[in-house]
Amino acid sequence: MIPSTHAPLISPEDYDLLLGAKPPTPELTPISFAEREELLDLVIAENIEYRYINGSCEDRAHYISLLLKKHQVTAGKIWNFAPARYSLSSDELFNMTDPLGISENTTWGYHVAPFLTAYNEQGEIETLVIDQSLSADVLLTIDEWLALMNCPRSIYLLTDADSYLFFSLNNYLMQDESAPADEWPAFLPSIITGNFWNLAPGDDYVQKGLSINDLALEIFSIKNQLPAHEEAYLHELLKNIDDVIRLTEVAKPAELSSKTYRSLISYYDKRYAHWNDRVAHTQACLN
Repeated sequence: MIPSTHAPLISPEDYDLLLGAKPPTPELTPISFAEREELLDLVIAENIEYRYINGSCEDRAHYISLLLKKHQVTAGKIWNFAPARYSLSSDELFNMTDPLGISENTTWGYHVAPFLTAYNEQGEIETLVIDQSLSADVLLTIDEWLALMNCPRSIYLLTDADSYLFFSLNNYLMQDESAPADEWPAFLPSIITGNFWNLAPGDDYVQKGLSINDLALEIFSIKNQLPAHEEAYLHELLKNIDDVIRLTEVAKPAELSSKTYRSLISYYDKRYAHWNDRVAHTQACLN
């Protein structure tokens, strides 16, 4: 039976079952009150592009987690899922305001950011979220973070920092070769399973994601200086992060001149080299 629009989409018992396979919530050592702003300043100084909100939140979260670990601070990750990602009876997503005005209607199925624990001025321990895409220069409590997504029926969970991304039913078979393929239907919905996966040595998803965000902002900054047909093409391209990614992976599109295309790819390559160096340096400090 499909529940009414006023009924909860998931019971506490189902919630526990759904998340039964998730990684354990990490035990975090609280930092001092003074360290809170020091760490936030450290993150801000990295100049991680956060204004392109169409994707790559998992890459920002992962890099910041590595950065904090380099400075002897263990973080976790907080994940928030819209009803459409955990319920077959809902298509409700997070409706977000695009700070750049690229899209009139930007929706998220999920969002993730790093969190840590810290003492406040009264000596009490708080759980705080670092998420520049929602709050550029202020740490958020969990309640404040959730409220900015304006979806009371979302569900959130806390994982360790190594969890890069989650499995959903429609990509479970692609990620898990041991899955019994003959027992699954041909079509599966984009519903979370509760399982997460970690990056393998040599994976460069984080570097690529951060570089794509940088490229998106470069496109946004220069497109008005280009011929009208190129501006129109790039304006539409920015609305979908998959199209921005595809620009770096396929041959030059007919809508762009060779000069414009080479300039954008050169910019992406430079940003990739930058983030590859930053990730390698950070990881080397952890070994």
